[in-house]
Amino acid sequence: MATIGRNRAVVDMGKIKFQGTVAWFVWMFVHLISLVGFRNRVITFFNWSYNYFSFDRGARLIIRKFQRN
Repeated sequence: MATIGRNRAVVDMGKIKFQGTVAWFVWMFVHLISLVGFRNRVITFFNWSYNYFSFDRGARLIIRKFQRN
């Protein structure tokens, strides 16, 4: 399983293969189910929903200065 972008993913589980939006939902479902505890699942789901609808990408930024050797 791998996400490729917004609403896009690929799933290859032996004979079962998905791509596109369906694979993206399968990826989300598997990752939510693998979390321990109901509270963690709910918090993660709401964080994903908020980030999806607000286009918030702040957690993905690298803010430290790059120094080349």
